[in-house]
Amino acid sequence: MIKDKNILITGGNSGIGFFTTINLLKTQNNLYIPIRSLSRKEEFLLKLIKYFDKEYIEKHLNLIDNIDLSNLENIHKVRDFLIRKNISLDVVILNAGLQYTGSFYPKVSKQGVELTFAVNHLAHFYLVNILIDLINNKNESRIIITSSDVHDPKSSGGNVGEKAGLNNLINFKDEISGNYTNFNSDKAYKNSKLCNILFAKELSKRLQIKSSKISVISWAPGLVIPNEDLGFFRYSMKFNIFGYIVFSSIAKNILGISENVENAGKLLSNIVFENDFNNIKYLHLSNKLVYYKKHKLIKSEVSEEASKKELALRLWSFSEELCRSFGFVSFNI
Repeated sequence: MIKDKNILITGGNSGIGFFTTINLLKTQNNLYIPIRSLSRKEEFLLKLIKYFDKEYIEKHLNLIDNIDLSNLENIHKVRDFLIRKNISLDVVILNAGLQYTGSFYPKVSKQGVELTFAVNHLAHFYLVNILIDLINNKNESRIIITSSDVHDPKSSGGNVGEKAGLNNLINFKDEISGNYTNFNSDKAYKNSKLCNILFAKELSKRLQIKSSKISVISWAPGLVIPNEDLGFFRYSMKFNIFGYIVFSSIAKNILGISENVENAGKLLSNIVFENDFNNIKYLHLSNKLVYYKKHKLIKSEVSEEASKKELALRLWSFSEELCRSFGFVSFNI
């Protein structure tokens, strides 16, 4: 049994993240989970008590309160908490994400950044930068980023509707502002997942330059539609409840293309411990549909655009400059 690892996971209280948390707690690891609000915290603990007793939860679970990832002002509280507790991390899982497909208007963060980009990419970019010196430089250490195959216009999900495309970040600052008139929520989500992979690849390159042993892994869980806890689908439900119900029913029960949320959580927890992923620099994994209601996690190639080293560097510089423009200047990579 692999236990006693210190693991930080964003989005660990719902959806895929919740079942990842369950699996990681079962193996007696110590989890650190940023959580947005008191109501989310109470809801999370009520769900956990069905799996573990209160004493066990108190021993292995550490919730970092009042962390709204859409607000960069909150991110440093995660680092402050870990330093105060004298904690170094073995694994960082960047799993939090949202989409609000169906909305015709952009929602924005406190800093005025379109919400999908702010949470799915920028928050995690800044979080890793301020935590990197707290991550143990060991063969087993890793940073795992939940992305999606919809980043690739050639994938089955990526070629439906608006396709991902950053256009070398030309006019991108306008696109991620709340004033963008041609906003498309579907493309915003796909672009954020493309940013996840570009970020992962540039992060890996920079860690290699420093001779770091930390592995960087991006992964695509497939189309995961929960039965009860909607995870990031909670936002899409608000804007298009009828469309969501019809889509989820067809995907799960007729086409059989969706992945079970419990299994997706198990896959993510397995990535944490798989010895084959020790000190592997960079790897992308995809949970591919092999036949009706059956998926398999395999090593996979990313899209042509996600493979562009110049674009990855440009996105890194853009993200850093954007954070600095808001007064957030702690960059350690």
